[in-house]
Amino acid sequence: MKLKIGIYQYKIKHESLSSKINKLEKVLKKNSTCDLIIVPELYLSGYGNEKAINKLKETRVGESSKLIANLCKKYSTAILFGYPEQYQNKLFNAAQFINHKGEVLANHRKSMLPLSSKENLVFDRGSKQTLITYKGLKIGIVICYELEFPELVRKLALKGAQLILAPTAQSIHWPAASRYIARSRAFENGVYVAYANFIGKLHEIDFLGESKIIGPDGLDLSNAKKKETVITSIIDTSAITQVRKKMPYLKDIQNR
Repeated sequence: MKLKIGIYQYKIKHESLSSKINKLEKVLKKNSTCDLIIVPELYLSGYGNEKAINKLKETRVGESSKLIANLCKKYSTAILFGYPEQYQNKLFNAAQFINHKGEVLANHRKSMLPLSSKENLVFDRGSKQTLITYKGLKIGIVICYELEFPELVRKLALKGAQLILAPTAQSIHWPAASRYIARSRAFENGVYVAYANFIGKLHEIDFLGESKIIGPDGLDLSNAKKKETVITSIIDTSAITQVRKKMPYLKDIQNR
């Protein structure tokens, strides 16, 4: 089974919400052969500014979600986008997956909030892992820091995940997350990993870029490097089967 996915490495800047959604439409229009487009963590609000995050927080089925759902239907492409989710009196760092029919398949809430960036002072902690099936492919969703916990990704892989989607907002100060950890998560579980980051500088954060799509052998299939761009790759489940035969980590951990 094959699926074509893309990552939009967005150059972050002070920009209106409508402008960001318009850019998403342009990305979808130019990449209409993709089954899925992934954008970075907190794409709708931007990362690192509590005032902006609170100003642009929305409910799970808010106005932006409805607009993006319409784009998904118009271009027959799924989108995973990050946004600040307001739920009752709580605020979550969330990522929503809308399929090509405009249906919300998942709303993942970040469970690991790094103290170093004070996310724990802004957001409430999510409590569940997210695993969905889209066009026959089993997809796990994590947000940024969650990818850096091998046990979280291993649990998803043991439940059948074949592709891990990781929207992130990683700065230049932590390049190991992109260059080593993301590749290790793919290699040690025999899964594809799509790591979607910002490029540019905003709120005194200089974002790393280096979004990438990684194969189940831990090697890059596509790398956005240091510019605003869209990268694409084919997810092929036969490659997962081949890699897991040679490196049966999941089988061996279950049989120990």
